[in-house]
Amino acid sequence: MSDKPRTSTSELTRDRIIEAASQLFAERGFSGTTTRAISERAGINEVTLFRHFGSKEKLARAIMEKHGGEAIAGDIELRFSGNYEQDLTLMGRMMMKVMIEKVDAIRMAICESGKFPEFQQVVAENPRQLRKMLARYFQSQMDARVIHPGHPETLAQAFLGMFFSYTVLSGLLKDSLEPEISQTEIVNQFVAVFLRGTCIED
Repeated sequence: MSDKPRTSTSELTRDRIIEAASQLFAERGFSGTTTRAISERAGINEVTLFRHFGSKEKLARAIMEKHGGEAIAGDIELRFSGNYEQDLTLMGRMMMKVMIEKVDAIRMAICESGKFPEFQQVVAENPRQLRKMLARYFQSQMDARVIHPGHPETLAQAFLGMFFSYTVLSGLLKDSLEPEISQTEIVNQFVAVFLRGTCIED
């Protein structure tokens, strides 16, 4: 008999609601998505949705908690080796992958967050968690005298910004760099720029 714990019916229903809401928020925006539409796509009734989440805003927060910055940051942090170049490359590849996959949702979040204060708070938590994780990492590299001293959150913001600006602008403009360059090469070049600017020379 398998020791793997069974997923309860309640958990499965909750996951279906989160998946349906994620799709609809990306397709129609936060304001354009109704709880009725989410319920229909999830194959449940609205009462069930409200029993699990209470409101559309709380549902959006649950999505961020499951798929957002904190979950991504935790996954990256577990994979750190301590080698600065390798870790930057790992972070860059994972961020590039996630941001490209979620570019429609990111675009929706940017456009909608100013209209809804509650939603803005949810959206802001996503990059904040990534920035905190990166800041901890950069501080550890400063303590080890691998990189120049500085403000760790500023470095974190700069590193995040390279990938955010590339993926979001590409998604918004539906444009690509000329001549064509692979995602792997983009990550490698961004990391190379960051290494030159932060590493203490031997």
